[in-house]
Amino acid sequence: MAQTLAQKLAITESQWQDCLLEHEKTGLSLVRIIVLRGIVSEEELLQTLSQQFNIPLIRLKPEDIDSELAKKIPAKLVTHYNFMPLRMKDKLLQVAINDPMEILALDEIKLFLKQDLELFLANQKDILESIKNFYGLGAETLEAMSGQSIPDLAMVSGKQDIKDEAIDPSVIKFLNQVFSDAIKQRATDIHFEPFEDQLRVRYRIDGILYEVALPPSIKNFQSSIASRIKVMANLDIAEKRRPQDGRVEIKMDEEVFDLRVSIMPTPFGESIGIRLLPRSSPVIGLAGIGLPADGLKILEETIAKPYGIILVTGPTGSGKTTTLYSCLNKINSAERKILTIEDPIEYQLKGITQMQVEPKIDFTFANALRSMLRHDPDVMMVGEIRDTETAELAVRTSLTGHLVFSTLHTNDAAGGVTRLLDMGIDSFLVSSSVILIIAQRLVRMICPKCKEKIPANPELLKQFGADKISTAAVFHGKGCESCRFTGYQGRSGIFEMMVITDEIRDLILKKVPSHQIKQKAVSQGMKVLRESGWDKIKLGQTTIEEVLRVTQEEI
Repeated sequence: MAQTLAQKLAITESQWQDCLLEHEKTGLSLVRIIVLRGIVSEEELLQTLSQQFNIPLIRLKPEDIDSELAKKIPAKLVTHYNFMPLRMKDKLLQVAINDPMEILALDEIKLFLKQDLELFLANQKDILESIKNFYGLGAETLEAMSGQSIPDLAMVSGKQDIKDEAIDPSVIKFLNQVFSDAIKQRATDIHFEPFEDQLRVRYRIDGILYEVALPPSIKNFQSSIASRIKVMANLDIAEKRRPQDGRVEIKMDEEVFDLRVSIMPTPFGESIGIRLLPRSSPVIGLAGIGLPADGLKILEETIAKPYGIILVTGPTGSGKTTTLYSCLNKINSAERKILTIEDPIEYQLKGITQMQVEPKIDFTFANALRSMLRHDPDVMMVGEIRDTETAELAVRTSLTGHLVFSTLHTNDAAGGVTRLLDMGIDSFLVSSSVILIIAQRLVRMICPKCKEKIPANPELLKQFGADKISTAAVFHGKGCESCRFTGYQGRSGIFEMMVITDEIRDLILKKVPSHQIKQKAVSQGMKVLRESGWDKIKLGQTTIEEVLRVTQEEI
């Protein structure tokens, strides 16, 4: 049988013997070994096996699986033998397998379940995805932990916590599974959220939170998980009443990630937020952040100026830091000295001196700015203007011949002016120093693999203005495996770019309300966020619903 199979697949005798030898040494299935070695594609191999063993080849889908039946079969057994139970039919248990040559494993499944099997072939990815969806991420690890005598860590001393958690392989394995899965899913954040009867785990992917399927037993181990994360981030494991922040570095598949850990106490346990930052992420060029041609020209002309303040505004997670990094990367050269002070340093920029604030030793944005001036910089970036002292120093620094980049938390570009005035900065200083304010948001892009044209919704079009209602069709993503059936994949920026012209400077000096400044900027050609989003809708890059989600109704 094996020889016939090898001939059909055009596998040489030496290749076959090598695969058999690795199978005996590692216990890995022959199908996985052949596929991983690149001898034959998995699709071709499974089709041949289907014919050879007379087993139907199926594309595993959620509707093929009886969830109630799946719950009765232990996750540990399913993951160990790499199969997915489907349903009962004519007293036979239908199961999806990846390797029909594992005769011994199939006999052991029959023996354990005391049930005859009807076999179906499926690819490895589908089987693993089904196991994760129906049993939850790390189900077999939690099952193993349930069989151990694990102390309730909320009830034992700090020293005991450290000893147990530092060496507990089950907790470590489970968290490694969570981190690995989050990275594969392109998540930017992981949230562990305790409630009275559950511990919810969610990933933020492309700006949207998605709940992770986990076994209900995860609630029993929330103290163990919190303690392990504290050990990793070098936090106080005994302190459960106060917020704590830390960071840890992990390595997955040769790529290094910085994990920013934040822990907050709640009535039902400690809530944990983890930001995932890939160390090797390339800095996106100005053209890659989503700027249209006219916006790109404005920004390139502004960052070429020798002095002034350029502000990027928007809520947390709107891509402000990426925009600032792209600007710095554009003007970075051997002739310019560039210094940054950040909280934290998200990505390393080659040729640029970067510093991180340390509040514990009073190394704040304001104190760092004073020190930076002694190093004779040409360009400075201040991660965020949070207080009056930092704002004053940034303004005065720009007026002494330096180009300063920074961020503010405001809803639109004109709101940046009002924010500085509210901080107590004199209007003449603001009008003299600020040269450009950019407001931005991130919109999800339509998945290119399932993109299709659909009729435009007239009710939604009304929100973009009367001149847009005649639009006949727009694009959307119908959902596919590549985009996790969301219809979206990746994000791009939409921008509101307010150049500080002489007319706007006069309005700033008069301290007029921000909506009047905005109206003047629009009359001079500024596109508001929603209009910028409309341009991306017309190009078929994003959807009407997505732009409406991230923008507010314009005044």
